[in-house]
Amino acid sequence: MSRVASVLLVLLLSACHSNTTLPAPSIRSISPREVQPGYPGVIRITLDAMVPIRVDYSRQEAQAALGVSLWFGTVEAPLLELDEDNTLEVFLPPTLPPGVHDVRVVLSDGREATRAQGFSVLSSIHPAVDAGNPSLPDSGTRSGGPMAEGDITGFEFTPVEEQRQGQPFTITVRALGPRAAEFEEKVDLSLGAGDGRVTPSTLDQFVGGVCTQSITVDSQSTGVKLQVTDRFGVSGTSNAFGVR
Repeated sequence: MSRVASVLLVLLLSACHSNTTLPAPSIRSISPREVQPGYPGVIRITLDAMVPIRVDYSRQEAQAALGVSLWFGTVEAPLLELDEDNTLEVFLPPTLPPGVHDVRVVLSDGREATRAQGFSVLSSIHPAVDAGNPSLPDSGTRSGGPMAEGDITGFEFTPVEEQRQGQPFTITVRALGPRAAEFEEKVDLSLGAGDGRVTPSTLDQFVGGVCTQSITVDSQSTGVKLQVTDRFGVSGTSNAFGVR
């Protein structure tokens, strides 16, 4: 039996069971979690979910993204992509107002996942953040001092194209958050999806909130993702790309 036929057989058997037996989905991560109005980048929401599959037997194709919708508060964000590790990619809806919004994902079979107050759009005039310890006299606003939790809310990769295994290529990562332009630290680099290894395991120090560096990936997969994580555990994930 061919691999395609085997996959379709598994999907057919799965389709024989009622969707009511599928577990409730949950939102695993949102990156970035906070943006400025007009943010032009991709927002990625990763699910823990069994996504219903639609099979076209005449073309031997299976599609998972049909009928999936994502909402920030009451504003729907058109879906750009749903990749193989259940990460949804969307742009910021232009009509979404500043404020804190629930994130809701609705699957084609009606199951839903919600992250309450999971996403924020900052006001266009963002006030300085008070760095004072609430138990001490006011120490002013935080600017130029050490980074604190909440100063960086995520990281964004420029799109990564298909690469060759073991061949160096350049990535650019930007910090996001109230003090993104001041971020000048190192971050850990790992594979967020896909088997293998990425070198180096730590990116060089950011300059003005941006790091551009040459890396290599020792992997062969169609769904590789890169992930960076700072010392507070804030992370960002690239798009899925192939390595051959």
